[in-house]
Amino acid sequence: MAEDKEKQEKLLKEFVEQQEGAPPVLQVGPKIIETPDVKMPWEKSSPSYANQLGWIPLKIEDFPTRGLFYPEGTSVAIRSATGGEIRHWSTLDETDLSALDDMLNYVIERCITIKPEKPEDAHLSWKDIKEVDRFYILLAIHELTFAQGENKLQIKISENKKIDVKKDMINYVTLDPLLMRYYDEVERCFILRIKGGRTIKVDLPSVGVTQWLKNYIIRKQRNSEFIDEDFISFAPFVIRNWRGLSEDVYNKFVEDSHKWDVATISVLVHVKQLFADTINPVVKFVDEGGAEQAAPLNFQGGIKSLFLISDPFGQLE
Repeated sequence: MAEDKEKQEKLLKEFVEQQEGAPPVLQVGPKIIETPDVKMPWEKSSPSYANQLGWIPLKIEDFPTRGLFYPEGTSVAIRSATGGEIRHWSTLDETDLSALDDMLNYVIERCITIKPEKPEDAHLSWKDIKEVDRFYILLAIHELTFAQGENKLQIKISENKKIDVKKDMINYVTLDPLLMRYYDEVERCFILRIKGGRTIKVDLPSVGVTQWLKNYIIRKQRNSEFIDEDFISFAPFVIRNWRGLSEDVYNKFVEDSHKWDVATISVLVHVKQLFADTINPVVKFVDEGGAEQAAPLNFQGGIKSLFLISDPFGQLE
C-alpha cells in the first residue's frame, strides 16, 4: 500500500511537470475569499490607464498559440487586478505548487473576459484558455495593473545583467510544419487520420481539462485507487472539452485508448513530444551583439513579484 501511494505521488509530480512547465491546478488550497476593491497607493496621484477605461482588448493573434486553437473570431479582454485581488495574491506560498496554480487561475478567472464571434460558441470561459497562453495573459494583466511602471519584472540573463520582461517577449509556440499539415481550421485542432481507419483529434491542453485531470489524480491518490498511468500523459491532448467531463466520461477515454494500435500510439507519442519541445515558456531578447537570444522565464523575486512591487520602499515618501 505504501509503495502504491509513493508511486501515485510520483505520477502526480511527473504529470505536473509535463504540463508546459506550469504548476498544478488543484483546488485543495485555502478557500478563496472575495475581497472588496481598494485603491493601491500609487493610484492616489496617478490612476492607471486600466482604471480609467476598464476592460482592454488583447489581440488573440499575439498569443503564443496565435489564437489557432480557439473558435474563429474569439476575442479576449483583460482588466487590471484590484487591490482586493492583490491582497489575496499576497498570501501566496510559492513553495505550495497547488496553491500557486490556484492563485494563477484566481487572477485569470477574475481579470479576463472571453467572447465568441458565433452564437454557437457562447459557452466560452476562462477555462478554455490554453495552458501555454496563460502566462502571456498574466503578464498582460500585470502590465495593465502597473501601467506607470511601478513594478518591473526582471530575469537574469548573465552574471551581471538583467532585463525587463514584457508580454510581447514571450515566444510563440513553434509547431512542426509537417504537423501543421494536419491542422483543421474548422475544428481548430489537429485531425490525425491513422492508416487503418482511426481518426484522433489532438489539441493543446486547456486550463479546464488540466484542472480536472489534476483533481482526478489527487482524488485517486487520496483514496488509494488505481490510475491508468499509460493514458494520463496523453489525456490533456486528446480530451478537448472540460465541459461534462466526469469520471465515467474519462473512463470511456481510457477504455478507448486500450484499442489503440501501434501506429496510433507511435503518432501520439511523437506529437506529444513535439508539443513538449516547443511550448515551454521562454522570452526572446536581443543581446549586446545584436543577436537574438532566448531565456527561460525565471523572475527575480519569484512568481509572487507578478503582482507585488519588488521595491516596496520605493513607494514610501
